[in-house]
Amino acid sequence: MSTASQKDLSKSAYDHLWMHFTRMSSYENSPVPTIVRGEGTYIYDDKGKRYLDGLAGLFVVQAGHGRTELAETALKQAQELAFFPIWSYAHPKAVELAERLANEAPAT
Repeated sequence: MSTASQKDLSKSAYDHLWMHFTRMSSYENSPVPTIVRGEGTYIYDDKGKRYLDGLAGLFVVQAGHGRTELAETALKQAQELAFFPIWSYAHPKAVELAERLANEAPAT
């Protein structure tokens, strides 16, 4: 990413993106850190710096970044039903997962 586009992206992030749990005033005179890609358990910023993605589990990426098999599985599922909450309705994949989890759980 070019330096000019990094500055543009940082300025746009500061102007338009409301980052939760963040004091936006801390970016008045410095660029907004921007993560551009992930690979396995690491993420990389727009300057190429590598970080261990310690918050991955908090935001449901605990399986790692760049996992082709997960992307292919998600694509297959999204073509059928991308998402549907289980509030008063069931769907086959939710039932299948519930059964698998029940079978793995210790007996009571």
